[in-house]
Amino acid sequence: MYRLFYPLVLVVFSTCGCAVFTDRVGFDPLRGAGQGSAYAHHISGIIHEHNAELDRATEAYSAVIQYDKKAVTPRLRLIRTYLRLGNDEEALAACQKALEQIPDSPEIWLALGELQHSRGNMDAAVEAFKQAIALQPDSLAGYGALVELQEETNDLVAVIEIYEQLLKRSPDSAALHYQLGLNLSRIGDHAGAKRAFEKVLELEPRVGRVRFLLAVVLYEQEDFKACEEQLRLYLRERPEDTSALEYRAGCLFHLGRIGEAAGLFERLVLQEDASASNYLQFAWVLLQTGALEEAQRNALEGEAYFFADLLFALSFFETPEEGAWPTNPWDDRYTLDEIETETDLILGVLPDFFGKEETCNTLTNKLEVLRENIGFSPILEFFCARILAHNGQHGEALAILDALRARGVNSKYIHYHSAYVSDKLNNFSDTEYHLRAYLEIEPDDADVLNFLGFFYAEHDRKLEEAETLLKRALAIDPENPYYLDSLGWVYYRQGKGEEALGLIQQALHAMESDDAELRDHLGDIHQLLGNTQRALAEWHHALRLDPSMEAVREKINAHQPKGE
Repeated sequence: MYRLFYPLVLVVFSTCGCAVFTDRVGFDPLRGAGQGSAYAHHISGIIHEHNAELDRATEAYSAVIQYDKKAVTPRLRLIRTYLRLGNDEEALAACQKALEQIPDSPEIWLALGELQHSRGNMDAAVEAFKQAIALQPDSLAGYGALVELQEETNDLVAVIEIYEQLLKRSPDSAALHYQLGLNLSRIGDHAGAKRAFEKVLELEPRVGRVRFLLAVVLYEQEDFKACEEQLRLYLRERPEDTSALEYRAGCLFHLGRIGEAAGLFERLVLQEDASASNYLQFAWVLLQTGALEEAQRNALEGEAYFFADLLFALSFFETPEEGAWPTNPWDDRYTLDEIETETDLILGVLPDFFGKEETCNTLTNKLEVLRENIGFSPILEFFCARILAHNGQHGEALAILDALRARGVNSKYIHYHSAYVSDKLNNFSDTEYHLRAYLEIEPDDADVLNFLGFFYAEHDRKLEEAETLLKRALAIDPENPYYLDSLGWVYYRQGKGEEALGLIQQALHAMESDDAELRDHLGDIHQLLGNTQRALAEWHHALRLDPSMEAVREKINAHQPKGE
């Protein structure tokens, strides 16, 4: 059974008392027998519906409609009753019949939109809601239903455009600016989000949470001075807000106030809700101050055990003690699997917070000290290759990985990262070789099946094999949006536009947020299907999500009608 209408639309259905009914259908029961009969049947329908006699309720509401073809409220009640009976086909037919007779009713267009939404017909639902808005532009019901639908389908650009449209009508609405700012933040439009949050503070200075959201946007823009000022004001009201303390510590670090940053992180890790990430961040700041022993202790608390060992080794070589350093001290204590996991932890915390290039360069410089003093260690070399690859130094990373294999160090992780950097270096044969080598070791790794399948699709090669690989991945994880997109892209390459469209739309709906690459794919598919207008809409959508996509800009310029 499909779901009933959303609460927003239920507001329409709940206004069904006699006075409202009379106003909507425009008749007075005292004026004639026909009007009086309609009124009587309407009351009868309400009573039957209240008593759960739904079949009799539908008969009563249908009778009302026979007396007055323009009556809106009984039609809405009839649609709802059909839905309560689980008969969505009859509900849809009643809705469509109503619109033939009352095409200018925004309430019925809203009902049609919700029906199409519940049936999964998202495009039809969007068009119905837009028609309701066009008929009643000052009503928030249509906008609300459209926003809800487009958020559900990850159409965040459309959501933003709705808020921008509403703000033209209500430019001083702090609530609308707030929602606009949130959604602009979600698509990475930090400049737009900054303007929206600043407007909220101008209109409603007491909304303290907005100050924190503005600070996060400023942090993303690397305006650390302004960010720190906003956080300082915010923390006056909420001094124990862990997230705000963390961001302020990060600002102080970037502003060169390392001692103050260390003090804030120390305060953070003493709180009950301190995370492993906070300990790792504190260890990183302490590393910059030279407090290596304390940094090591916090790295251990952050469950970064190999990183803690590296800090210990650095302290040994910077302040040598008596006795020689043991040869290859970690190779018997850690496996490459463990280093893979820990490197993911480190790269998931430090570069985004302290700056990707700065963090990776500091790490590689420190690692070079250890490599010179310790000599060859597969564990250390692999860790170094991962850091270099993350920093975009693909050639240097590949040289280390090749050297490891030349020394007989073989691992699926070495093949995986060799494939990754080879792909970045546009080396088709090496990428393919390493992905196949990985799958010989781990044949049911869905991520690598997807990697190889999408790799073939991107290069428009071995499409039948790509389809097989991706179906294997989806058999393991059927709802994974990345796998769905990859298979859809294979179908696009094969000229199967309708199959590709369905899969990539399903993938987009399953993503955590809107996605520029998937929007680009949708544009290409619509162009394949001959719908240039829809293709242009998707490409424009992709470009708003990621203005750096020059290939998308070129497609727009190539297909945009002259003079537009």
